[in-house]
Amino acid sequence: MTAAPSGADAAGFLSGLDTWDIVFALLAVVAGVVLGIVAKRGATVLLRKLPGVTDDVRARIARSVRLVIILLGVGVAIAFLGAPIQPVIALAIIVAVIAVLALRGVSENFAAGVILQTRRPFVVGDRVTIQGYTGTVHELNGRSVTVRTLDGRTVHIPNSVVLSGPFVNESETGEQRSELQVRIANADGNESVDDETAQRIRSVCHDTDGVHHREAVQVLTTAVEPTRTVYAVRFWHHPSHGPQVRSAVIDALAAAFADRRVVITSALPDTPLTPPGEL
Repeated sequence: MTAAPSGADAAGFLSGLDTWDIVFALLAVVAGVVLGIVAKRGATVLLRKLPGVTDDVRARIARSVRLVIILLGVGVAIAFLGAPIQPVIALAIIVAVIAVLALRGVSENFAAGVILQTRRPFVVGDRVTIQGYTGTVHELNGRSVTVRTLDGRTVHIPNSVVLSGPFVNESETGEQRSELQVRIANADGNESVDDETAQRIRSVCHDTDGVHHREAVQVLTTAVEPTRTVYAVRFWHHPSHGPQVRSAVIDALAAAFADRRVVITSALPDTPLTPPGEL
């Protein structure tokens, strides 16, 4: 059995050190600290030139660079002192493996955050739909994307989850399309396509506040029945104003066709199940 190192062994080790070894070890530590500070400043300057990298991400990367260089300086100092480096390397590997296993989720979110803040698929203030949550992006950081939903909730979605699936940026084009279904009784009970009614619907939608005019209002005939005609009405508006604009269009159409039986809805019904036609 190997005896544990005693105080005499440690004193013998220290007495066996050369003065220059101690000087070089101290210089290695000082150099590591100085170079770590310089490297941190250099990394900060370089990262500022990258678009989309936030202050939080920039600070984390710069601190990591400084810590790595300081640890290298300490390792060189230990080598100058003549201490066996193998146990130190083994300990460093064990600590690194434990850190990787313990911080795997944190590192994944941090790396995903760097990608999101560099590529900028959305920014603070955009209206997005992520993992079923629709709202406005409130914050982007190294851990998560914070979304304020339409009903006032605050949702923190991990960055790695954001990148792992599809997400929708509803603000990128500056507008969004809505669709209504208008079921209106035929004029004089005739079973025919009424171009005047379609034009009237189009005019009412065009004149409603909030409807964009860059894209024309579409009024498409989807069904003609003996007593009524069904139209699909499509119009564009600001991504954040959908419910308000749809409500205004429904009110305007209801007032315009108050003299006829009409049903206007934004809740589009499912396609009915019908038997196949005869050959």
